[in-house]
Amino acid sequence: MTLAVPLGDAPSQVSHPSKSRRAVMVKSFRHTACNIFGIVFCVYIMTTGGSFATDLASYEVTKNLVQQGSVAMSYNVLATAAERGVDGRYYAPVGLGHPVFGVPFYFASRVIQRGLDVRVGKPETLDKAAVVLGSAVAAALCAPVAFLFAWRLSGSVVGSLVAAFGLAFGTILWPYSKFGFNAPLAAFFLLAATYCTWLGVRSARTSVLALGGTWLGCALLTRHEMALMAIPLGVWIVVESMTDRPKLLRRCMTFGAPVAVAVGVWMWYNFVRFGHPFDTGLLRDPNVQFDTPLLVGLYGLLASPGRSLFLYVPIAGAGLLALKVLAGRDWSTAMLFGGQVVMLLFVVAKLHQWDGGESYGPRYLIPVLPFLTIPIAACFPLDYRPRWRRFLPIIIAVSILVQLPGILVDYSKMQQAFARRTDEYSIQMSRYTWPAAPLTLNTRAAIQGVPRNIAYLLGISSPPDVSTTGQETQRDFSQQFSFSLDFWWFYLFYLGALPAGAALVLGLLPLLIALRLVRSLYRSVHGHEVSPV
Repeated sequence: MTLAVPLGDAPSQVSHPSKSRRAVMVKSFRHTACNIFGIVFCVYIMTTGGSFATDLASYEVTKNLVQQGSVAMSYNVLATAAERGVDGRYYAPVGLGHPVFGVPFYFASRVIQRGLDVRVGKPETLDKAAVVLGSAVAAALCAPVAFLFAWRLSGSVVGSLVAAFGLAFGTILWPYSKFGFNAPLAAFFLLAATYCTWLGVRSARTSVLALGGTWLGCALLTRHEMALMAIPLGVWIVVESMTDRPKLLRRCMTFGAPVAVAVGVWMWYNFVRFGHPFDTGLLRDPNVQFDTPLLVGLYGLLASPGRSLFLYVPIAGAGLLALKVLAGRDWSTAMLFGGQVVMLLFVVAKLHQWDGGESYGPRYLIPVLPFLTIPIAACFPLDYRPRWRRFLPIIIAVSILVQLPGILVDYSKMQQAFARRTDEYSIQMSRYTWPAAPLTLNTRAAIQGVPRNIAYLLGISSPPDVSTTGQETQRDFSQQFSFSLDFWWFYLFYLGALPAGAALVLGLLPLLIALRLVRSLYRSVHGHEVSPV
Protein backbone atom coordinates (compact mmCIF):
# COMPACT_ATOMS: atom_id res chain seq x y z
CA MET A 1 0.00 0.00 0.00
CA THR A 2 1.26 3.52 -0.84
CA LEU A 3 0.14 6.43 1.31
CA ALA A 4 -1.44 9.33 -0.52
CA VAL A 5 0.84 11.75 1.34
CA PRO A 6 4.50 12.49 0.57
CA LEU A 7 7.19 10.90 2.69
CA GLY A 8 9.62 13.79 2.59
CA ASP A 9 13.34 13.72 3.28
CA ALA A 10 15.13 13.43 6.58
CA PRO A 11 14.25 15.91 9.33
CA SER A 12 16.39 18.92 10.07
CA GLN A 13 18.23 17.12 12.88
CA VAL A 14 19.74 14.67 10.42
CA SER A 15 22.69 15.61 8.22
CA HIS A 16 21.78 15.77 4.54
CA PRO A 17 22.33 12.30 3.08
CA SER A 18 23.49 11.50 -0.41
CA LYS A 19 20.94 10.90 -3.14
CA SER A 20 21.32 7.12 -2.95
CA ARG A 21 21.18 7.14 0.85
CA ARG A 22 18.06 9.30 0.76
CA ALA A 23 16.40 6.84 -1.65
CA VAL A 24 17.13 3.99 0.74
CA MET A 25 15.71 5.96 3.66
CA VAL A 26 12.54 6.84 1.75
CA LYS A 27 12.06 3.19 0.82
CA SER A 28 12.59 2.17 4.44
CA PHE A 29 10.09 4.71 5.70
CA ARG A 30 7.53 3.57 3.15
CA HIS A 31 7.99 0.01 4.44
CA THR A 32 7.69 1.16 8.05
CA ALA A 33 4.58 3.24 7.36
CA CYS A 34 2.95 0.29 5.61
CA ASN A 35 3.74 -1.96 8.58
CA ILE A 36 2.19 0.58 10.95
CA PHE A 37 -0.95 0.80 8.84
CA GLY A 38 -1.16 -3.00 8.59
CA ILE A 39 -0.81 -3.50 12.35
CA VAL A 40 -3.39 -0.88 13.25
CA PHE A 41 -5.82 -1.96 10.53
CA CYS A 42 -5.64 -5.62 11.55
CA VAL A 43 -6.40 -4.77 15.18
CA TYR A 44 -9.23 -2.49 14.09
CA ILE A 45 -10.66 -5.22 11.87
CA MET A 46 -10.54 -7.74 14.69
CA THR A 47 -12.35 -5.41 17.10
CA THR A 48 -14.82 -3.71 14.77
CA GLY A 49 -18.51 -4.07 15.55
CA GLY A 50 -19.96 -4.39 12.08
CA SER A 51 -23.26 -2.84 11.07
CA PHE A 52 -25.06 -2.09 14.30
CA ALA A 53 -23.89 1.49 14.87
CA THR A 54 -23.99 3.15 11.47
CA ASP A 55 -24.68 6.77 10.60
CA LEU A 56 -27.91 5.88 8.82
CA ALA A 57 -28.24 9.24 7.08
CA SER A 58 -24.79 9.01 5.55
CA TYR A 59 -25.35 5.36 4.72
CA GLU A 60 -28.57 6.20 2.87
CA VAL A 61 -26.69 8.70 0.69
CA THR A 62 -24.01 6.10 -0.08
CA LYS A 63 -26.64 3.52 -0.99
CA ASN A 64 -28.55 5.86 -3.28
CA LEU A 65 -25.37 7.11 -4.95
CA VAL A 66 -24.65 3.53 -5.99
CA GLN A 67 -28.20 2.44 -6.79
CA GLN A 68 -29.77 5.61 -8.21
CA GLY A 69 -27.02 8.17 -8.67
CA SER A 70 -28.86 10.41 -6.19
CA VAL A 71 -27.75 12.16 -2.99
CA ALA A 72 -31.27 12.04 -1.51
CA MET A 73 -32.23 9.63 1.26
CA SER A 74 -34.84 6.94 0.67
CA TYR A 75 -36.98 8.14 3.59
CA ASN A 76 -36.96 10.57 6.49
CA VAL A 77 -34.17 8.79 8.38
CA LEU A 78 -33.81 11.35 11.17
CA ALA A 79 -37.60 11.81 11.54
CA THR A 80 -37.35 15.60 11.39
CA ALA A 81 -38.56 18.23 8.95
CA ALA A 82 -35.23 20.09 9.04
CA GLU A 83 -33.72 17.86 6.36
CA ARG A 84 -36.57 18.27 3.86
CA GLY A 85 -35.16 19.62 0.61
CA VAL A 86 -36.63 22.05 -1.93
CA ASP A 87 -37.87 19.13 -4.03
CA GLY A 88 -39.74 17.52 -1.13
CA ARG A 89 -37.21 14.72 -0.65
CA TYR A 90 -35.05 14.34 2.43
CA TYR A 91 -31.30 14.93 2.44
CA ALA A 92 -28.62 14.07 4.97
CA PRO A 93 -27.27 17.09 6.87
CA VAL A 94 -23.75 15.64 6.73
CA GLY A 95 -21.05 16.48 4.22
CA LEU A 96 -20.72 14.70 0.91
CA GLY A 97 -17.22 13.36 1.61
CA HIS A 98 -18.20 10.52 3.92
CA PRO A 99 -20.94 9.05 1.67
CA VAL A 100 -18.64 9.23 -1.36
CA PHE A 101 -15.86 7.54 0.62
CA GLY A 102 -18.27 4.71 1.46
CA VAL A 103 -19.24 4.06 -2.18
CA PRO A 104 -16.49 1.53 -3.02
CA PHE A 105 -17.16 -0.39 0.20
CA TYR A 106 -20.90 -0.54 -0.46
CA PHE A 107 -20.36 -1.48 -4.11
CA ALA A 108 -17.95 -4.26 -3.14
CA SER A 109 -20.50 -5.60 -0.67
CA ARG A 110 -23.19 -5.77 -3.34
CA VAL A 111 -20.89 -7.50 -5.83
CA ILE A 112 -19.74 -10.10 -3.29
CA GLN A 113 -23.26 -10.85 -2.08
CA ARG A 114 -24.56 -11.32 -5.61
CA GLY A 115 -21.58 -13.38 -6.72
CA LEU A 116 -21.55 -15.69 -3.70
CA ASP A 117 -25.26 -15.51 -2.85
CA VAL A 118 -24.45 -14.58 0.75
CA ARG A 119 -27.25 -13.68 3.17
CA VAL A 120 -26.66 -12.72 6.83
CA GLY A 121 -29.15 -11.12 9.20
CA LYS A 122 -31.46 -8.49 7.74
CA PRO A 123 -31.27 -7.51 4.05
CA GLU A 124 -28.83 -4.60 4.56
CA THR A 125 -26.70 -6.02 7.35
CA LEU A 126 -23.65 -6.78 5.20
CA ASP A 127 -23.99 -3.53 3.25
CA LYS A 128 -23.87 -1.51 6.45
CA ALA A 129 -20.98 -3.60 7.73
CA ALA A 130 -19.04 -2.85 4.55
CA VAL A 131 -19.60 0.90 4.96
CA VAL A 132 -18.49 0.64 8.59
CA LEU A 133 -15.28 -0.97 7.32
CA GLY A 134 -14.49 2.38 5.72
CA SER A 135 -14.18 3.92 9.20
CA ALA A 136 -11.57 1.32 10.13
CA VAL A 137 -9.60 2.14 6.98
CA ALA A 138 -9.78 5.91 7.57
CA ALA A 139 -8.84 5.59 11.24
CA ALA A 140 -5.94 3.23 10.48
CA LEU A 141 -4.56 5.65 7.86
CA CYS A 142 -4.09 8.24 10.61
CA ALA A 143 -1.37 6.16 12.27
CA PRO A 144 1.25 6.07 9.45
CA VAL A 145 0.70 9.77 8.66
CA ALA A 146 1.15 10.60 12.35
CA PHE A 147 4.36 8.54 12.34
CA LEU A 148 5.76 10.39 9.31
CA PHE A 149 4.82 13.77 10.74
CA ALA A 150 6.28 12.95 14.15
CA TRP A 151 9.55 11.75 12.64
CA ARG A 152 9.85 14.89 10.53
CA LEU A 153 9.42 16.95 13.71
CA SER A 154 11.62 14.97 16.09
CA GLY A 155 14.02 12.71 14.18
CA SER A 156 13.26 9.98 16.72
CA VAL A 157 11.94 6.70 15.31
CA VAL A 158 10.99 5.38 18.76
CA GLY A 159 9.22 8.61 19.68
CA SER A 160 7.38 8.62 16.37
CA LEU A 161 6.20 5.05 16.89
CA VAL A 162 4.96 5.97 20.36
CA ALA A 163 3.06 8.92 18.89
CA ALA A 164 1.51 6.83 16.10
CA PHE A 165 0.47 3.86 18.21
CA GLY A 166 -0.57 6.16 21.07
CA LEU A 167 -2.99 7.82 18.66
CA ALA A 168 -4.23 4.50 17.27
CA PHE A 169 -4.82 2.66 20.55
CA GLY A 170 -4.68 5.27 23.32
CA THR A 171 -7.43 7.58 22.07
CA ILE A 172 -11.11 7.28 21.22
CA LEU A 173 -10.09 7.00 17.58
CA TRP A 174 -9.98 3.25 18.28
CA PRO A 175 -13.58 2.88 19.56
CA TYR A 176 -14.87 5.06 16.72
CA SER A 177 -13.05 3.00 14.10
CA LYS A 178 -15.80 0.44 14.87
CA PHE A 179 -18.70 2.63 13.83
CA GLY A 180 -19.90 4.20 10.59
CA PHE A 181 -19.50 7.83 11.65
CA ASN A 182 -17.50 10.46 9.77
CA ALA A 183 -15.18 11.56 12.60
CA PRO A 184 -12.31 9.12 11.72
CA LEU A 185 -12.41 10.18 8.07
CA ALA A 186 -12.38 13.87 9.05
CA ALA A 187 -9.42 13.15 11.34
CA PHE A 188 -7.46 11.58 8.49
CA PHE A 189 -8.25 14.37 6.05
CA LEU A 190 -7.30 17.10 8.55
CA LEU A 191 -4.11 15.30 9.57
CA ALA A 192 -3.09 14.78 5.93
CA ALA A 193 -3.89 18.44 5.18
CA THR A 194 -1.77 19.66 8.08
CA TYR A 195 1.15 17.36 7.28
CA CYS A 196 1.23 18.24 3.57
CA THR A 197 0.84 21.95 4.28
CA TRP A 198 3.65 21.84 6.84
CA LEU A 199 5.90 19.79 4.58
CA GLY A 200 5.11 21.87 1.49
CA VAL A 201 6.12 25.08 3.25
CA ARG A 202 9.17 23.73 5.07
CA SER A 203 10.55 21.93 2.00
CA ALA A 204 9.43 24.64 -0.49
CA ARG A 205 7.48 22.10 -2.55
CA THR A 206 4.53 23.75 -4.27
CA SER A 207 2.84 20.51 -5.30
CA VAL A 208 2.84 19.23 -1.72
CA LEU A 209 1.40 22.52 -0.44
CA ALA A 210 -1.38 22.28 -3.03
CA LEU A 211 -2.02 18.73 -1.86
CA GLY A 212 -2.42 20.11 1.66
CA GLY A 213 -5.15 22.47 0.46
CA THR A 214 -6.81 19.59 -1.37
CA TRP A 215 -6.88 17.42 1.73
CA LEU A 216 -8.37 20.31 3.73
CA GLY A 217 -11.04 20.66 1.05
CA CYS A 218 -11.86 16.99 1.52
CA ALA A 219 -12.07 17.58 5.29
CA LEU A 220 -14.58 20.42 5.00
CA LEU A 221 -16.67 18.35 2.56
CA THR A 222 -16.76 15.65 5.25
CA ARG A 223 -17.51 17.75 8.32
CA HIS A 224 -18.72 21.34 7.89
CA GLU A 225 -16.72 22.76 10.81
CA MET A 226 -13.44 21.62 9.27
CA ALA A 227 -13.59 24.76 7.10
CA LEU A 228 -12.53 26.68 10.21
CA MET A 229 -9.21 24.85 10.21
CA ALA A 230 -8.18 26.99 7.25
CA ILE A 231 -7.68 29.78 9.81
CA PRO A 232 -4.84 28.24 11.90
CA LEU A 233 -3.28 26.71 8.79
CA GLY A 234 -3.49 30.02 6.92
CA VAL A 235 -2.04 31.95 9.86
CA TRP A 236 0.81 29.45 10.09
CA ILE A 237 1.60 29.88 6.38
CA VAL A 238 1.72 33.67 6.91
CA VAL A 239 4.01 33.34 9.93
CA GLU A 240 6.37 31.04 8.03
CA SER A 241 6.44 33.28 4.92
CA MET A 242 6.06 36.85 6.18
CA THR A 243 9.68 37.81 5.43
CA ASP A 244 9.15 37.25 1.69
CA ARG A 245 5.96 38.89 0.38
CA PRO A 246 5.98 37.34 -3.14
CA LYS A 247 6.53 33.89 -1.63
CA LEU A 248 3.74 34.55 0.87
CA LEU A 249 1.29 35.37 -1.91
CA ARG A 250 2.28 32.32 -3.94
CA ARG A 251 1.89 30.02 -0.97
CA CYS A 252 -1.48 31.46 0.02
CA MET A 253 -2.78 31.08 -3.53
CA THR A 254 -1.39 27.55 -3.87
CA PHE A 255 -2.96 26.45 -0.61
CA GLY A 256 -6.13 28.48 -0.98
CA ALA A 257 -7.11 27.51 -4.53
CA PRO A 258 -8.19 23.91 -3.81
CA VAL A 259 -9.84 25.05 -0.58
CA ALA A 260 -11.83 27.62 -2.55
CA VAL A 261 -12.88 24.93 -5.03
CA ALA A 262 -14.07 22.73 -2.15
CA VAL A 263 -16.03 25.65 -0.67
CA GLY A 264 -17.66 26.16 -4.06
CA VAL A 265 -18.66 22.50 -4.25
CA TRP A 266 -19.97 22.69 -0.68
CA MET A 267 -22.10 25.76 -1.48
CA TRP A 268 -23.44 24.19 -4.68
CA TYR A 269 -24.31 20.98 -2.81
CA ASN A 270 -26.23 22.98 -0.19
CA PHE A 271 -28.05 25.08 -2.80
CA VAL A 272 -29.17 22.05 -4.83
CA ARG A 273 -30.60 20.34 -1.75
CA PHE A 274 -31.98 23.17 0.38
CA GLY A 275 -32.11 26.20 -1.89
CA HIS A 276 -29.42 28.21 -0.05
CA PRO A 277 -25.61 27.94 -0.37
CA PHE A 278 -25.11 28.07 3.40
CA ASP A 279 -27.97 25.79 4.44
CA THR A 280 -26.52 22.37 5.24
CA GLY A 281 -29.82 21.03 6.53
CA LEU A 282 -28.84 21.95 10.08
CA LEU A 283 -30.00 25.55 10.25
CA ARG A 284 -33.48 24.51 11.38
CA ASP A 285 -32.27 21.74 13.69
CA PRO A 286 -32.38 22.87 17.35
CA ASN A 287 -29.69 20.34 18.31
CA VAL A 288 -26.99 22.18 16.36
CA GLN A 289 -27.61 25.75 17.50
CA PHE A 290 -24.75 27.62 19.19
CA ASP A 291 -26.63 28.32 22.39
CA THR A 292 -24.57 26.57 25.08
CA PRO A 293 -22.68 28.92 27.43
CA LEU A 294 -19.00 28.61 26.60
CA LEU A 295 -17.88 27.71 30.12
CA VAL A 296 -20.57 25.02 30.36
CA GLY A 297 -19.40 23.41 27.12
CA LEU A 298 -15.73 23.66 28.10
CA TYR A 299 -16.42 22.04 31.46
CA GLY A 300 -18.29 19.23 29.75
CA LEU A 301 -15.57 18.58 27.17
CA LEU A 302 -12.67 18.84 29.63
CA ALA A 303 -13.89 17.74 33.06
CA SER A 304 -17.31 16.04 33.00
CA PRO A 305 -17.60 12.30 33.84
CA GLY A 306 -19.37 11.58 30.57
CA ARG A 307 -17.33 13.49 27.97
CA SER A 308 -14.05 14.71 29.47
CA LEU A 309 -11.19 14.69 26.97
CA PHE A 310 -8.67 13.94 29.73
CA LEU A 311 -10.76 11.13 31.20
CA TYR A 312 -11.45 9.31 27.93
CA VAL A 313 -8.08 10.22 26.35
CA PRO A 314 -5.55 10.41 29.23
CA ILE A 315 -2.69 10.62 26.75
CA ALA A 316 -4.04 14.07 25.81
CA GLY A 317 -2.60 15.38 29.09
CA ALA A 318 0.85 14.17 28.09
CA GLY A 319 0.25 15.75 24.70
CA LEU A 320 -0.30 19.17 26.25
CA LEU A 321 2.97 18.87 28.18
CA ALA A 322 4.69 17.72 25.02
CA LEU A 323 3.38 20.78 23.15
CA LYS A 324 5.42 22.89 25.55
CA VAL A 325 8.49 20.81 24.75
CA LEU A 326 7.82 21.14 21.04
CA ALA A 327 7.36 24.91 21.41
CA GLY A 328 10.91 25.15 22.72
CA ARG A 329 12.19 23.58 19.49
CA ASP A 330 9.61 24.62 16.90
CA TRP A 331 7.43 27.42 18.19
CA SER A 332 5.30 27.96 15.09
CA THR A 333 4.40 24.26 14.70
CA ALA A 334 3.44 24.03 18.37
CA MET A 335 1.22 27.08 17.89
CA LEU A 336 -0.33 25.49 14.80
CA PHE A 337 -1.21 22.31 16.70
CA GLY A 338 -2.47 24.22 19.71
CA GLY A 339 -4.49 26.58 17.51
CA GLN A 340 -6.25 23.68 15.82
CA VAL A 341 -7.15 22.06 19.13
CA VAL A 342 -8.40 25.32 20.68
CA MET A 343 -10.35 26.26 17.54
CA LEU A 344 -12.37 23.04 17.45
CA LEU A 345 -12.71 22.90 21.23
CA PHE A 346 -14.34 26.34 21.41
CA VAL A 347 -16.63 25.71 18.44
CA VAL A 348 -17.88 22.40 19.81
CA ALA A 349 -18.28 23.85 23.32
CA LYS A 350 -20.85 26.34 21.98
CA LEU A 351 -22.99 23.70 20.28
CA HIS A 352 -26.36 22.83 21.79
CA GLN A 353 -25.45 19.14 21.55
CA TRP A 354 -21.75 19.53 22.33
CA ASP A 355 -21.59 16.02 23.79
CA GLY A 356 -22.38 14.30 20.49
CA GLY A 357 -25.44 12.51 21.85
CA GLU A 358 -24.85 8.87 22.73
CA SER A 359 -21.06 9.09 22.69
CA TYR A 360 -18.10 7.40 24.29
CA GLY A 361 -16.14 10.50 25.25
CA PRO A 362 -15.93 13.77 23.26
CA ARG A 363 -16.73 12.41 19.78
CA TYR A 364 -16.59 15.79 18.05
CA LEU A 365 -12.96 16.34 19.12
CA ILE A 366 -11.62 13.25 17.32
CA PRO A 367 -10.27 15.24 14.31
CA VAL A 368 -7.72 17.10 16.49
CA LEU A 369 -6.50 14.13 18.54
CA PRO A 370 -3.43 13.63 16.30
CA PHE A 371 -2.20 17.07 17.33
CA LEU A 372 -2.17 15.97 20.97
CA THR A 373 -0.16 12.79 20.33
CA ILE A 374 2.33 13.76 17.60
CA PRO A 375 4.12 16.28 19.90
CA ILE A 376 5.01 13.41 22.25
CA ALA A 377 7.73 12.40 19.78
CA ALA A 378 9.53 15.66 20.61
CA CYS A 379 10.27 14.26 24.08
CA PHE A 380 12.30 11.33 22.74
CA PRO A 381 15.53 12.65 21.20
CA LEU A 382 18.42 11.53 23.36
CA ASP A 383 19.58 15.09 24.05
CA TYR A 384 16.37 16.03 25.86
CA ARG A 385 14.28 14.02 28.30
CA PRO A 386 11.73 15.93 30.39
CA ARG A 387 11.24 14.56 33.88
CA TRP A 388 7.59 13.66 33.32
CA ARG A 389 8.54 11.32 30.45
CA ARG A 390 9.24 8.56 32.97
CA PHE A 391 5.48 8.42 33.58
CA LEU A 392 4.64 8.22 29.88
CA PRO A 393 4.44 4.37 29.76
CA ILE A 394 1.92 4.48 32.62
CA ILE A 395 -0.10 7.20 30.91
CA ILE A 396 -0.18 5.27 27.64
CA ALA A 397 -1.15 2.04 29.41
CA VAL A 398 -4.00 3.81 31.22
CA SER A 399 -5.15 5.39 27.95
CA ILE A 400 -5.31 2.00 26.26
CA LEU A 401 -7.20 0.50 29.21
CA VAL A 402 -9.75 3.32 29.06
CA GLN A 403 -10.48 2.46 25.42
CA LEU A 404 -11.13 -1.23 26.12
CA PRO A 405 -14.65 -0.81 27.60
CA GLY A 406 -15.58 1.17 24.50
CA ILE A 407 -14.11 -1.56 22.31
CA LEU A 408 -15.68 -4.51 24.08
CA VAL A 409 -19.20 -3.10 24.44
CA ASP A 410 -21.30 -0.83 22.25
CA TYR A 411 -21.80 2.32 24.33
CA SER A 412 -25.11 3.20 22.63
CA LYS A 413 -26.67 -0.11 23.67
CA MET A 414 -25.54 0.35 27.26
CA GLN A 415 -26.83 3.91 27.47
CA GLN A 416 -30.20 2.98 25.97
CA ALA A 417 -30.54 0.04 28.36
CA PHE A 418 -29.69 2.30 31.33
CA ALA A 419 -32.25 4.87 30.15
CA ARG A 420 -35.01 2.24 29.95
CA ARG A 421 -34.50 1.06 33.51
CA THR A 422 -33.97 4.53 35.04
CA ASP A 423 -36.89 6.75 36.00
CA GLU A 424 -36.74 10.33 34.69
CA TYR A 425 -33.61 9.65 32.70
CA SER A 426 -32.14 12.55 30.72
CA ILE A 427 -29.00 13.10 28.66
CA GLN A 428 -27.77 15.32 31.49
CA MET A 429 -27.19 12.19 33.56
CA SER A 430 -24.95 10.72 30.88
CA ARG A 431 -22.98 13.95 30.75
CA TYR A 432 -22.55 14.85 34.40
CA THR A 433 -23.09 11.83 36.67
CA TRP A 434 -20.71 8.95 37.24
CA PRO A 435 -23.35 6.17 37.43
CA ALA A 436 -24.64 7.07 33.95
CA ALA A 437 -21.26 7.93 32.39
CA PRO A 438 -20.35 5.75 29.36
CA LEU A 439 -17.07 4.72 30.96
CA THR A 440 -18.91 3.43 34.03
CA LEU A 441 -21.66 1.66 32.09
CA ASN A 442 -19.30 0.09 29.58
CA THR A 443 -16.80 -1.05 32.20
CA ARG A 444 -19.52 -2.74 34.23
CA ALA A 445 -20.99 -4.35 31.12
CA ALA A 446 -17.57 -5.52 29.90
CA ILE A 447 -16.72 -7.13 33.26
CA GLN A 448 -19.99 -9.06 33.12
CA GLY A 449 -20.01 -9.69 29.39
CA VAL A 450 -16.51 -11.05 28.73
CA PRO A 451 -16.83 -14.28 30.78
CA ARG A 452 -20.45 -14.74 29.70
CA ASN A 453 -19.65 -14.46 25.98
CA ILE A 454 -16.62 -16.73 26.30
CA ALA A 455 -18.92 -19.31 27.87
CA TYR A 456 -21.31 -18.96 24.91
CA LEU A 457 -18.49 -19.32 22.42
CA LEU A 458 -17.04 -22.39 24.17
CA GLY A 459 -20.45 -24.05 24.45
CA ILE A 460 -20.47 -23.94 28.24
CA SER A 461 -23.84 -22.21 28.18
CA SER A 462 -26.41 -21.40 25.50
CA PRO A 463 -26.71 -17.83 24.15
CA PRO A 464 -30.07 -16.06 23.94
CA ASP A 465 -32.11 -16.66 20.83
CA VAL A 466 -31.71 -13.90 18.22
CA SER A 467 -34.52 -13.25 15.77
CA THR A 468 -33.79 -11.58 12.44
CA THR A 469 -37.40 -10.70 11.73
CA GLY A 470 -38.61 -7.14 11.47
CA GLN A 471 -38.71 -4.28 9.05
CA GLU A 472 -35.59 -3.39 7.11
CA THR A 473 -35.52 0.11 8.63
CA GLN A 474 -36.16 -1.04 12.20
CA ARG A 475 -33.58 0.66 14.43
CA ASP A 476 -33.93 -1.49 17.52
CA PHE A 477 -32.71 -4.63 15.75
CA SER A 478 -29.28 -4.13 17.30
CA GLN A 479 -30.80 -4.22 20.80
CA GLN A 480 -31.32 -7.95 20.34
CA PHE A 481 -27.54 -8.25 20.52
CA SER A 482 -27.06 -6.16 23.67
CA PHE A 483 -25.76 -9.26 25.48
CA SER A 484 -22.94 -9.71 22.94
CA LEU A 485 -19.45 -8.31 22.90
CA ASP A 486 -19.30 -5.78 20.10
CA PHE A 487 -17.24 -7.85 17.63
CA TRP A 488 -18.48 -8.80 14.18
CA TRP A 489 -17.37 -12.41 14.52
CA PHE A 490 -19.44 -12.79 17.71
CA TYR A 491 -22.44 -11.44 15.81
CA LEU A 492 -21.93 -13.96 13.00
CA PHE A 493 -21.86 -16.76 15.60
CA TYR A 494 -25.07 -15.56 17.28
CA LEU A 495 -26.78 -15.17 13.91
CA GLY A 496 -25.91 -18.79 13.12
CA ALA A 497 -23.81 -17.83 10.09
CA LEU A 498 -20.69 -19.48 11.56
CA PRO A 499 -20.02 -22.20 14.14
CA ALA A 500 -18.14 -21.15 17.26
CA GLY A 501 -14.77 -22.52 16.17
CA ALA A 502 -14.88 -20.86 12.74
CA ALA A 503 -15.98 -17.54 14.26
CA LEU A 504 -13.11 -17.64 16.75
CA VAL A 505 -10.51 -18.50 14.09
CA LEU A 506 -11.84 -15.83 11.74
CA GLY A 507 -11.85 -13.24 14.52
CA LEU A 508 -8.31 -13.97 15.70
CA LEU A 509 -6.79 -14.20 12.22
CA PRO A 510 -6.26 -10.42 11.90
CA LEU A 511 -4.48 -10.44 15.27
CA LEU A 512 -2.07 -13.14 14.07
CA ILE A 513 -1.33 -11.08 10.96
CA ALA A 514 -0.76 -8.01 13.15
CA LEU A 515 1.73 -9.92 15.32
CA ARG A 516 3.65 -10.94 12.20
CA LEU A 517 3.74 -7.31 11.09
CA VAL A 518 4.96 -6.27 14.55
CA ARG A 519 7.85 -8.66 14.12
CA SER A 520 8.63 -7.15 10.73
CA LEU A 521 8.45 -3.64 12.19
CA TYR A 522 10.78 -4.61 15.04
CA ARG A 523 13.33 -5.98 12.60
CA SER A 524 13.01 -2.89 10.45
CA VAL A 525 13.74 -0.49 13.29
CA HIS A 526 16.46 -2.51 15.01
CA GLY A 527 18.02 -3.54 11.72
CA HIS A 528 18.59 0.15 10.90
CA GLU A 529 16.44 -0.03 7.79
CA VAL A 530 15.02 3.19 9.18
CA SER A 531 17.85 5.44 10.22
CA PRO A 532 17.24 6.67 13.77
CA VAL A 533 18.76 9.80 15.20
